[in-house]
Amino acid sequence: MTETLQILLLAILQGITEFLPISSSAHLVFLQEILEKCGLSTIEETYTLGIALHLASLLAILCYYWRPLLRLALGRDIPLLKLIIWGSLPVAIVGFGVKLFLDDFFEEKIFNNVPLVACLLWVTAAVLLVGQKISMQNPHHRKNRHWRKNLKTLSARRALGIGLAQAVAILPGISRSGSTITAGLAFGLKRNDAATFSFLLAIPAIGGAGLVEILKVAKDGVGEISVFPLILGFIVCFIVSLLSLHLLIRLLRMRQIGIFAWYLIPMGFFMLLLGCW
Repeated sequence: MTETLQILLLAILQGITEFLPISSSAHLVFLQEILEKCGLSTIEETYTLGIALHLASLLAILCYYWRPLLRLALGRDIPLLKLIIWGSLPVAIVGFGVKLFLDDFFEEKIFNNVPLVACLLWVTAAVLLVGQKISMQNPHHRKNRHWRKNLKTLSARRALGIGLAQAVAILPGISRSGSTITAGLAFGLKRNDAATFSFLLAIPAIGGAGLVEILKVAKDGVGEISVFPLILGFIVCFIVSLLSLHLLIRLLRMRQIGIFAWYLIPMGFFMLLLGCW
């Protein structure tokens, strides 16, 4: 498999799975495993490529949510900035702790454990079905009329709870977007606000992951990778990310986030069989 084709596969994979609630890490494990089973060369995501793809995903969020981000940059929405800080604390603590103390364990026992990843895909499917049920509740019903909240009425405690859901998504197979959007719905956020807060939280999370890779590049060197395929991968990942983000928001507005569960359930069985093969 050529270098350009490998990078394009990773770019499309990143663009689709980073935003749709189907777990990007699980699909990377799946792709590597199936290539190995078929006797093909495995895809190695170098730190340089990882930086490019993370930057493409980050740029997609910045472009899609430029209005609230502009208000934050101009200091016009300090309460929302505080909520983002509260929501980002769990993933920062968990991510730092794993990198510092459990990096080898996670690499050997978690990320390379295909049956475990398959089971965690079913957990994500269950989470999405719960989110689907919550989103179907009638906001105009008298029991729900005063329950639904927007970002202006979200408390720091509930923002922290959504952040905890994001921290759990460090496990491969647990979708970051799926867990945070469902947590937002469970804490009373309206559908659009749950999605907005989920992806605003993704900015420091993705940025932090990119920073870790930049530090590794600074330590170990850039490595051997051609510039043109890298630029092509960045552009493809950015375009696919925007399309995936738009699709997710549209399905969420239609109260159809649970539709992804019906993909994850058979995908989990397929991965389980693949891991036991």
